[in-house]
Amino acid sequence: MNALVSPRLLAVLLCCAAAARAQQADPPVQSIHVLEKRPFTEAGRWELSFFGNAQINPKFTVHAGISAELAYHLRENLAVQLGVSWFPLSRDSTLSEELITKTSEAPQTGEALLLQGAALAGLELMPIYGKLNVFDGKILRLGVYVNAGLGAAKTQLQLRPSGDQITGRSFGDAGYTPIGSLGIGLRAYVSERFTVRLEIRDLVYSGYISKINGCTHDDTLKIEAAENAKTTATGLSGGCSESAFGSTHDVASANAASAADLLKLPSAEVINNLAFQGGVSWLF
Repeated sequence: MNALVSPRLLAVLLCCAAAARAQQADPPVQSIHVLEKRPFTEAGRWELSFFGNAQINPKFTVHAGISAELAYHLRENLAVQLGVSWFPLSRDSTLSEELITKTSEAPQTGEALLLQGAALAGLELMPIYGKLNVFDGKILRLGVYVNAGLGAAKTQLQLRPSGDQITGRSFGDAGYTPIGSLGIGLRAYVSERFTVRLEIRDLVYSGYISKINGCTHDDTLKIEAAENAKTTATGLSGGCSESAFGSTHDVASANAASAADLLKLPSAEVINNLAFQGGVSWLF
């Protein structure tokens, strides 16, 4: 006797067979990770940056100024750079001035060495690049970078505090010194060309000073004695400028005396001038 298969059962069997064939034909499920290509690159382009900066470890000195930097991007994440800085605010801290005024004690020469300006050349590496989704779909592109450089700095020393009744706040030229820098910063790409930058930079330089206004310790003693006697100092070493200490005998004598104290025990200390700087860059 032949068994009869119902149409409903036959339809179910046909559907199962079709599903089995489809499953055998489909390839295994694969996960695909898509890395979005950057919409622009810095490679082969120049970048001009302007910063405002301020010292963030002002124990004995206070610095604030501006700087400019020109960089050429050899690769997307590597650039060579040349920068210059100028510090219109460069003086002893309130603590240093109080020590001099109230206790007649001053920081060591190395700790009180002030920067007037600096020029550095170096490299910048940006190892981290990323994106943030902000403002309902707006993409903010960010980059974290590090840099290092070497160069030279123009320095000075503050000879008298602001409250001095004879001279007021006065300074002496301390010449040039080698300087190095290490920095870490963050870039925020506003557009393909325009970038906002925030950076912490450590300026490292030697605090050793042997001359002020071109004069040695012995020279400053001769100048102090001569100015007290209302005469002109003789026997000074080459390059020593007596007139740089002041235009009157009283002022010159006071400044020379301070310079002699600073040069009496020169320090070989290495100074770390830690600064925060923020600015903008233009790629072209």
